[in-house]
Amino acid sequence: MGVLARRFPAQPDQVRLARREVVAYAREHGAVDPEAIALAVSEVVTNVVIHAYIDTAQPGSIEVRAERHAGNGLEILVHDEGRGPLPRDDSPGLGVGLPLVARLSQRFRVEARPGGGTAVSMVFPVRDAAAA
Repeated sequence: MGVLARRFPAQPDQVRLARREVVAYAREHGAVDPEAIALAVSEVVTNVVIHAYIDTAQPGSIEVRAERHAGNGLEILVHDEGRGPLPRDDSPGLGVGLPLVARLSQRFRVEARPGGGTAVSMVFPVRDAAAA
């Protein structure tokens, strides 16, 4: 089935590119709601851009992976190597992005990566291959 695996600089202009590539993959692999996936990817990648590398001089990177799992939906992973899922007192956001992503997806998980950074996993429904 193939896997989408891309790395982007953690910069605002890359959010659109990451979203476009994941949505194209999602459509090709039978995603039920590509618009929900577009919104979720935008929110999560934007979080990385805004929060992950605030303590560094150079922007880090964002790894985005998408893979359709037989019978288990389309999993989208977003990883960074930044500061981890720590709260920010000076956060520029409203704090509604990740709860929204959790509602849009079938399964949602955020965790600290062992070597540093954050890993976000989202799973979305896909159409049955026989029905497609």
